[in-house]
Amino acid sequence: MTSVPRIDTPRGHTEVSTKAMTRLVSAVAAEALGVTPGQVTVDLADADGALDVTVRVPIRALPGEPGRPGADTTDAGDAVQARADQTQQHIRGTVTALTGTPINEVTVRLTTPRLRLPLLGG
Repeated sequence: MTSVPRIDTPRGHTEVSTKAMTRLVSAVAAEALGVTPGQVTVDLADADGALDVTVRVPIRALPGEPGRPGADTTDAGDAVQARADQTQQHIRGTVTALTGTPINEVTVRLTTPRLRLPLLGG
């Protein structure tokens, strides 16, 4: 039986285009915050071989929900910050797992809330 020589050199690499990475980050952020990917704006920047990711997305909130600006709760600011922190971690972990691209920093900017009002009389 003949043996096959082992090759220890790298066989290549995969590059993810900026457009594909932008769409992926948009989808991951949208999933984390319960909005559509079209509502998410993504900026990517090179950080010495890693990525700096900035995401701008509207908060999705129900009236009276903790974390909604103007909600009748003293913990509203803390709830909004917690959502932003969870979204940062979700983006970093999910995008890195799917692409293998190291992420240096994730910034989540929550913009004007989009309120979902219940329908009356229905």
